[in-house]
Amino acid sequence: MYENKMKDQIIKCEFCGFTFQKCDGISCDSCPINCKTVKCPNCGYEILPESKSYKFIEDSFKKIKSMIK
Repeated sequence: MYENKMKDQIIKCEFCGFTFQKCDGISCDSCPINCKTVKCPNCGYEILPESKSYKFIEDSFKKIKSMIK
C-alpha cells in the first residue's frame, strides 16, 4: 500500500515546472546519508523532500486562514 502511494505521488519541479510521478524521478536511494532527494527527469534539478514540521506549520496556517474567512 505504501509503495502504491509513492508511485502515485505527483511532483512539480521547482526549477523548470515539469510535473512527473515520483517513481519517474531518479532518487538517491544508495546515498549513505539517506537524504531522499529526487532528480527531475527533465532538467536534473534535485528536489528535497518537504519536512514534516514545515508541512505541519503550512497546514496549520491554511486551517487558520480558512476559519477567518
